[in-house]
Formats: sequence, C-alpha cells, structure tokens
Amino acid sequence: MKILYLELGVGGNTPGIIKYPFWQMTAENPKAAYVCINYGEAVCPREIERQSICIDGDIGQVLIHLRS
Repeated sequence: MKILYLELGVGGNTPGIIKYPFWQMTAENPKAAYVCINYGEAVCPREIERQSICIDGDIGQVLIHLRS
C-alpha cells in the first residue's frame, strides 16, 4: 500500500514521537514516501533519501506556493 508520511515543522526536541517513527516506517515500506517541511531542520537519513522530499522553508509560504 502506498503511504505518505508528512512531517510539518517537527524539530529535534522530541524526534522519538514523530520523526524517528516516520523514518523507520518509510524504510520498511518501499511504497512509502516521507516529506518534511521545516525551516532550518529539513533532513532525512541517507537510507530513505530516494523516498524522501525535504523542503527547508517556512511551512505557510511553502503551502501557498504549492497551492498556486
């Protein structure tokens, strides 16, 4: 099953709640995609780079841009 893990503005303070589980579930499912939008902290591990899109920017501005 295809699935998108969309992470919006999750920083490094509590990565065990969202970030690490998203990375693990993406790595375990070749049909999964991980998308991270975060100003200054848009990263992913090398193991899932091919399945990931990391956008370093303001979430509001990125969503406005995607909408137009």
